[in-house]
Amino acid sequence: MDLIVLSLVLLVLFLALCIFAFSRRSDNGVKLPPGSFGWPIMGETIEFLFGKPENFVGDRMKKYSPDIFKTHILGEKTAVICGPNGHKFLFSNEQKLFTAFRPHPMQKLFRSYQTQSSAPAPQTTRNDETKVIRSPGFLKPEALVRYLGKMDSITQQQLQTSWEGRDEIKAFPLCKTITLTLACRFFLGIDNPERIAGLVSNFDDITLGMHSITLNIPGTIFYRANKAATAIRKELLAVIKEKKTAMATGAPMQDILSHMIVASDPSGRFMPEAEIADKIMGLLTAGYSTVATTMTLFMKYVGERPDIYKKVLEEQLEVSASKKTGELLEWDDMQKMKYSWNVICEVMRFNPPLQGTFREALTDFTYAGYTIPKGWKVYWTVSTTNMNPEYFREAEKFNPSRYDEGDVSIPYTYVPFGGGPRMCPGKEYARLAILTFVHNVVKKFNWELMVPNEKIIGDMMPSPEKGLPIRLHPH
Repeated sequence: MDLIVLSLVLLVLFLALCIFAFSRRSDNGVKLPPGSFGWPIMGETIEFLFGKPENFVGDRMKKYSPDIFKTHILGEKTAVICGPNGHKFLFSNEQKLFTAFRPHPMQKLFRSYQTQSSAPAPQTTRNDETKVIRSPGFLKPEALVRYLGKMDSITQQQLQTSWEGRDEIKAFPLCKTITLTLACRFFLGIDNPERIAGLVSNFDDITLGMHSITLNIPGTIFYRANKAATAIRKELLAVIKEKKTAMATGAPMQDILSHMIVASDPSGRFMPEAEIADKIMGLLTAGYSTVATTMTLFMKYVGERPDIYKKVLEEQLEVSASKKTGELLEWDDMQKMKYSWNVICEVMRFNPPLQGTFREALTDFTYAGYTIPKGWKVYWTVSTTNMNPEYFREAEKFNPSRYDEGDVSIPYTYVPFGGGPRMCPGKEYARLAILTFVHNVVKKFNWELMVPNEKIIGDMMPSPEKGLPIRLHPH
């Protein structure tokens, strides 16, 4: 028995020494930010993933510094830079001090083409999906305006098929079907609701797996995500082959997938099909979950506030009154939806559809008196300002009018889409998709929440705990 006790004591001492050495370790003697690297190997990943990220960040800001702290998450030494000054610093130094970085789970899910060939994979720029869609201007307003009518008709069709005639629905799954249908039509040029609906659960699994422990054994989040990615990749490869066949017949193609198929790099190399599939999967994931979440939480917060619903409805009826019967939405209509967009902005302030993203330090740099070494990761998060009463009066109050009252006048306090050169390229696409949904849903229905004060759960991407069950009342 004494031997067992002695062994346990020695084990505890060994672990304590490891933790002490790990947390005290510095890089080349530089003055690192305050904070803790946590446990050996795992660091503070468990606390980051399984607590709320905003709590993880907020607690450490109070404990260490409101400007910056260090941690070790998802296998990387990481500096978390906080507050509006931190946002400005990060946005102003893209590609000077930082470059985009994908955590290891995302690399494994969206970079399969780099390991499928025995030949070395060509060097690719991180996050080069966004370069592909920025270059031909697919997501610029002048390109999106051509798609707006289709976006409106698809939304109407989805509401008619899955919402009308039903007394009770779960809003979140149906919002996900709408957004995935829109994304597949826009990115892939396919318009087959049945084919698309079958992919929803796979995209859900990928979304959860993007920020998870990369333990690929049955029963884990990452295992399910990896399995889902394989299924989606298989479907996308089939779509790519169909698209190539159609393009060979001279069929007009105006979607992003067609552009990826014909695009080449300076050496004349075309993208392999496996690479196209992975890049498209990344785009679909980005254009799906965040938009669906915002639509759903609009239903939640407006369902709690009849006064806000009334104002949104009045605005949308004014838009309809200026149009002929059956006429689809146009660009000018979207500019009239100012209050509706204020409501969406407040939804995103309360529950950002994406909590944050990662960068990698290209060189040693100093911030707030501390040095962040080259190769470290930098975590950027909206949660250090969104609910801070220092920047938003009555921050806990849902108040869409604050955006007309100068309550967001302090620069870099409200940045749900990021900023600088890496501002979300899909911002305008998301705005149009969400406002199109708002326009159609409030004109057709009033609704009441069946689970008042339903809890919002999730780590990096929030969702209503029970899928937001609502009772519909058609107009």
